[in-house]
This record gives sequence, C-alpha cells and structure tokens, in this order.
Amino acid sequence: MRKQNISYQLLKNYIAIFLITTVITILVIIALFCMNRLGSKDIIYNQLTAAKLMQNDYQRIDTSVINDVGGSLQVVNSNYEVIHSIGNNPFTSQQISVKEFTDFLMNTAANKDMITVEYNEQEHFWLIVSLPIQVKMTGSFHWNSDSPMQDHTLQMLGFIGLGYLLILILSTMIYAKITAFSFIKPLDQLSAAVEKVKNGDYSARVQVGGNREFSQLEQAFNHMAEVIQIQTSLKEQSENNRKNLILDISHDLKNPLTSIMGYAELELKEQMSGRIEHLEFAKIIYENSIRANVLIQDLFELSRMESPEFRLHVTTDDFSEYLREEMIHMLPELEAAGLIPDFVIEPEEIILQFDKKRMNRVFSNLLYNAIAYQEQGSTFQVVLEKVNDGAKLTFINYGQSSALNPAGSGLGLLIVQKIIAAHGGTVQLNTQDNRFEIMIGLNRQI
Repeated sequence: MRKQNISYQLLKNYIAIFLITTVITILVIIALFCMNRLGSKDIIYNQLTAAKLMQNDYQRIDTSVINDVGGSLQVVNSNYEVIHSIGNNPFTSQQISVKEFTDFLMNTAANKDMITVEYNEQEHFWLIVSLPIQVKMTGSFHWNSDSPMQDHTLQMLGFIGLGYLLILILSTMIYAKITAFSFIKPLDQLSAAVEKVKNGDYSARVQVGGNREFSQLEQAFNHMAEVIQIQTSLKEQSENNRKNLILDISHDLKNPLTSIMGYAELELKEQMSGRIEHLEFAKIIYENSIRANVLIQDLFELSRMESPEFRLHVTTDDFSEYLREEMIHMLPELEAAGLIPDFVIEPEEIILQFDKKRMNRVFSNLLYNAIAYQEQGSTFQVVLEKVNDGAKLTFINYGQSSALNPAGSGLGLLIVQKIIAAHGGTVQLNTQDNRFEIMIGLNRQI
C-alpha cells in the first residue's frame, strides 16, 4: 500500500479542521441569533437596571418583569430600613446596620446575581435590583422584520458570510503549505545525509534547526555519524596495523626459520669437517628456534589479550618490594649480556593493585628488548617513583643502541602497552640521542 506524503496528510487534517470550525461557527451564529430573537421579544434587559426603573414613588414601579425572570427589588430608606421588598430579600432583617449595608454594596460584583443600586436624592432612599446571572447583559440584538432595508441587509450578510468562508479556505491552504514545508525541508536534509552515510560518506552532517524535536533528531544523527566515522577510522587503522604486524612477524620469523633450515640441511648432507662445526650449527639452530618460539608465544599472548574473555587477576601489594625481587632475578641475564644495571627504587611502600603474572611479562619483554638491541657496556636503568595517584616506572637504556630504530615486529612492546592499559596506566616512549626511555604510569586502583 502506497503511503501518503506528509504534505497531503497535513492538508487533509487542515481541511477537516476547517470543516469542523465552519460548522461550529454556523451553529454558534444560529444559536446567538435565536437567543437574541427570543431575548428581544421577552425582555429588554438593559431596561431592568435600578437607574432605569427609578421613580419617586417606588410603589408605582412595575415589578412584573422582575418577577418573571426570578429577580428581586428592595427599597432601603435613609435610616437603613427595608421599607419595600419584592422577591428574594438579600437582608436578614428589616432594620440593617450601616456596616451590613456597606458590605452588601462592596460585594455586589462578586454576587451570583447581577445587582444594580441607585439613590433617589429627592425621596432619600436606595433602590436595589437583583437579576439572575443568565440575563446579565448590557445590550441586545434586535431584528426588525418591518424595516425597508431588510433585503439589503440579508444581501450584505450573504456577502460577508461568503467572504468569511473564502478567506478561511485560503488561509487554511496557505497555512497547510507553510506547515508542510517546515516539515519537508528538514526531512529532506536528513534523508540526503542518511543517503550519504549509506554510501560510505561518514563525514555527512545535518543542520536542520527548527523546533525542539527536529533539533534533537539533528543532534542524534550527527552524534551517530560522528561515532560511525570514528569507529570506521579506528577499524581502518586497526586493519592497517594488523597487516603491518603480519608483515613484520613474517619477516621476523623468516630469518630464524631460514637459518634453521639452512644449517639443518648442512647437517643432513654431513658437510661439516668435525665435532666443533656440529656443535656450532646446533647452537645456531637452537638460538634461532628460541627466537621463533618467542615470536609465536608473543603472537599467542597478544591474541589472548585481545579476546573478550581476557581478565586480570589483581592483588594488592607493595609494588616497590615486588620490583626489587624482579630486578634481582633480572641481574644474571643483564650481566651475561654485558649490560650495566642501575636500579633506583623508591624506599617507601607503594601499595598498588596489579596482576603479578602479567607484570612479570612486562619486565621480561623489556629485558629481552634491551638484551636484543643494546650493545655491550650500555647502561640499563630502572627508576620507580611515587606519585599522588600511584607510581611512575621508567626504563632507560644509555649508549649506542639499535633499539632507537628497532626493525623488529614490536610485538613485545605492544604486549607491554596492552598489559599496562589493562591496569589503567599509560606507556610513553621517548628517544633522545643515545637515550631510549619507556615511562609507565600506574594507578593505585584499577
């Protein structure tokens, strides 16, 4: 089923409103006409005021019409005595006080009836007339059927009525068009922006303005497009990083595997001249096997950390004491590699929440990086400082080092970064002259 556009739907709505308004207007006019016709025959309402009815002899006042409409009439002399009363008397006694009479006059506007009061200066009395609220009118419409202008009046009323209908129809159509345009313009803008996003242009934004609802829709759409753009950019960056990582890993694995294959082939062909060559080749094969195994383990560890099931197993402990123990374990390997260790560890306790197993991996990766790329005689410094919200750990290599421009896959440092990030910390890498520095910030709580 074909859906109606919004302009057609709004036009139908306004036509319905126009018809309803027209019917109500006609009914109101007819009702007012009938009421005024009846009123002009039965009661001349503006003649029923105290001023109009006032006579020096109040006994001669015609009260029949007042009785017919359920009203009342009272006469109060200068001594505040009710000397004449017709209908419902608002006073409780014949003799009233000045205060009672004053309160009555002050509250006439709030009374449920229409009350008019007039004072006769010659005879010195007040005339009070009360009428029910339904006949509280200041004038009336009178229709004179004998007037010679009757036909002309009817013709004028016809023209006025027709003009009223034409103006109402024209204004309704114009208003419908204007209102429809106010809806269609922002919707067209949103539709065009959605089409751009659908075609891959995530930079599309809208600025529809208008009322609050369209402004909210504009903000929601722009926020959605921005999030999609950021996510897409991160996804592309991640994909590029993944491709580069695969290339780097392939390159790093190629070298040790090529060495293993070459020397293993020589062993099979028995081209070595003696036992020393056998041992040398076996050593080379073993060392390259370790390199390849380290790369494979790093790749496996990275895959585990990127899995949604990855969790830290944290404990709360003194990080200073923990680092001292780890540095003691690292000393033999550093000395064997010809590096000079320099440990500067905060003597005070630094209580942190951390995963000891993952932190061990951080230190082993950084140690392997220093041994692999640092020349003998270089200084390997570790500094632990206490800061307000946790601790700052710095690893510094001094001396000539290929680590300043490492050609490896970078898996070890990437794993370090992910472990520290999982602890809520940050990793910064700085290289200046012969100084290769890695700063790690850790928080007290994860």
